[in-house]
Amino acid sequence: MKLLWQAWYKDEEIEVAFPPSWEVERVQMADAPPATLEALAEKMQQPIGAPRLKELAAGKQKAVVVVEDITRPSALEPILLLMVKEIIAGGVTPENITFIVGLGAHTPMRLHELEMKLGREIVRNYRLYQNHAHENQAYLGETTRGTPIYINRFFLEADFRVSAGTIVPHGLAGFAGGVKTVAVGMAGIKTLHANHQLAYKLDHSMAGRITGNELRADLEEIGRLVNHHFAVNTIVNSRRELVGLFAGDPIEAHRAGVRFAHSVYKTHIPRRTDIAFFNAYPKDTDLIQLVNSMNAVARDFRRVLNQDGTPVLMTACTHGAGIHYLTSAGMPAHSKMAREKFHLGRHGIIIYSPNLSYSDIHHYPDDTHLYNE
Repeated sequence: MKLLWQAWYKDEEIEVAFPPSWEVERVQMADAPPATLEALAEKMQQPIGAPRLKELAAGKQKAVVVVEDITRPSALEPILLLMVKEIIAGGVTPENITFIVGLGAHTPMRLHELEMKLGREIVRNYRLYQNHAHENQAYLGETTRGTPIYINRFFLEADFRVSAGTIVPHGLAGFAGGVKTVAVGMAGIKTLHANHQLAYKLDHSMAGRITGNELRADLEEIGRLVNHHFAVNTIVNSRRELVGLFAGDPIEAHRAGVRFAHSVYKTHIPRRTDIAFFNAYPKDTDLIQLVNSMNAVARDFRRVLNQDGTPVLMTACTHGAGIHYLTSAGMPAHSKMAREKFHLGRHGIIIYSPNLSYSDIHHYPDDTHLYNE
């Protein structure tokens, strides 16, 4: 069986061989064919719940475009060029357009990663910053759920605030994209910590769930409070090709995109089995993202495994273990992954990754096994 591997770095197919006596079923998402650039541009000009970008940009002095980082699967260059064209048409000059990478608490990106993600023209010709969760944050009060709002000062200095991100399943917020690109991407560590606590306290935050998701609602409140004016959301297929674009109001356009995303990412749950393999691609750049491989089963292995079954998590981890400034060792929300957190049976997890060591997975349950050759 061939499986896609190493997002952003070759996106190659690797072969996985199983014993001849095994009965093997491949479970694939519904998928969709790639869209043409013309079709995506047309969607950009037909925003949902908001005027066109160039109309919103009229009369503005400084524009900021918040972009997701390389842990998300969309190559954004063609989309960002469309956005820049619209913003300039609205009267904002190129020297007054700033890009900020919405890292949240993720690892800063290097030059070659920025060029892969955003495109050489954007990186070489526009002012570019990366959010730092511990510095350059302004305090704006609290949400109704008690989350302190700390937001990047460079973002707040602009009078026109837009974003570009991918609608892809997220284990806590339901889906990435929309207000999350700003409310998390531009946030300070205290905001991130408090918002994540909503997921840990209440059993309503999971992949695919938007309605009734308090963590998501908290982020959407932040998005409104910081005047997030416009969001461009992409949807990708199993090969990271762009298949859809939903632009406009950060909440309304995202809701419309989520409805389409459900049809693209839909994955049937197979009968329970003895062994289940979970491939982290296309979110396989570092160990932090490995939990996303479990999104199809809402991180509950019991949905697909027999009582004595074993999950095998596969990830390229091209960047190694990575670091998360909220949940990694020594950070404010770090904790050892408990067996109950992932609803395991009597046996532990097996991880396959050629770029990890046992020291990298110390926070996984003690009976986790690693194969790295």
